[in-house]
Amino acid sequence: MGGLAAAVAAQGDGARVVLAEKAPTCGGAFALAGGYVWTVPTLDLYQTIVPQGDAALGRMLVDDFEEAVDWLREQGARFGPRREGLFAHGVGRGYRLEPDPVSAGIAPLIAAFERAGGRLSCEAPARQLLLDEETGRVVGARLGGPRGPRTVRCGAVVLATGGFQGDVELLTRYVSPWADRLFLRASSTSTGDGLRMALAAGAAGSRGLQAFYGHLLPAPPARIDPATFRTVALYYSPESVALNLHGERFFDESMADELTTQALARQPEARGFLVFDEACYREHVLRPHLPDGPVHDPLVVIPAAGGVVLRADSLADLAAALSAHGVPPRVAQATLESYDAAIAAGAPERLTVPRRKRLHRLHRPPFYAIPVQPAITFTHGGVRVDTACRALDRDGRPVPGLYVAGVDAGGIFYEGYVGGLAASLVTGLRAGIHAARVA
Repeated sequence: MGGLAAAVAAQGDGARVVLAEKAPTCGGAFALAGGYVWTVPTLDLYQTIVPQGDAALGRMLVDDFEEAVDWLREQGARFGPRREGLFAHGVGRGYRLEPDPVSAGIAPLIAAFERAGGRLSCEAPARQLLLDEETGRVVGARLGGPRGPRTVRCGAVVLATGGFQGDVELLTRYVSPWADRLFLRASSTSTGDGLRMALAAGAAGSRGLQAFYGHLLPAPPARIDPATFRTVALYYSPESVALNLHGERFFDESMADELTTQALARQPEARGFLVFDEACYREHVLRPHLPDGPVHDPLVVIPAAGGVVLRADSLADLAAALSAHGVPPRVAQATLESYDAAIAAGAPERLTVPRRKRLHRLHRPPFYAIPVQPAITFTHGGVRVDTACRALDRDGRPVPGLYVAGVDAGGIFYEGYVGGLAASLVTGLRAGIHAARVA
């Protein structure tokens, strides 16, 4: 989304554009997304959900959103009706690309780009930025690929390589010592190329390099692939009780699934369990994740994917079943029973890890536990940018000729999240337009 939007927008401002794509086909994480282009309607809501985010970038996202969606429509993108109450605590609003992101979003943008004379080169990963020796200005890039190395010289470069969630070394450095246990719920080509090239050219990293967006998926032996990303994702973790391998709660899981996912990524072996009772299963787990989405029964889809669902008629028996997965049964039983007692007494603040909302008891058998592992969709940290999407150095000065779009642009999200496609669209438009004017 970020690279395509930047390329088409730059052409609209009169630039000649080469779009270099690392993968054999264009699309990246955009092609794997659920298709909702959404965000929150006000800066106050943005700051409530992403309190550590860059307020100026948050205002850019909120203010530019509707105009950016209109621009996408002008390029031929096809949307369903506007929807309210999406994601992010039920306060998001936006539109779904219909019938899917590839045919309704990616294909129209590629067609618009090529109609205007743009050159799309697939299997052409950028390896290095070219700098003017005297001024330090970015004046092009060296590309690799099966056709051999080549050099593209230009007036400005926009980086939109999709983050570093596909690179275990960077994830281990910034995100978690257990990064090699994370499922990759995204394109495998996003390996931090943009961040590395920007840092080598003098740009600074943003805040929030340890944060990411993702969801919980069934732990091995479950078989996870792009076809099952949304089918088996445990979006209902805020309604459940989350335990680590020690049998302890480690986070207020009622806050948001993406926040519990980040917290679990730093627990031992990045492995945990979601626990719920029959009442929660009936009333919350079997609800659709989206207003127009299907229901995926975990008792059916997780075993079908090779995953495990534990079931027991008492919390003591469930704790005993967890012992086969390395969890101390007495600790797990004590954790679950004390949790239920606190909720029954209306005193969740007395828990070792207090729970703020979704105060569901664990009292109606049968009880369920699902072994889970974090999955990462995209990283929140990246290159430090301003609202013109210019890359900034460590002193806050622009790196001449270098712009950043999509999730390579760090600072919009920081643990909290309010719409990845929307942020990539808005940053892509700004980066493309400003880069074209400079070029």
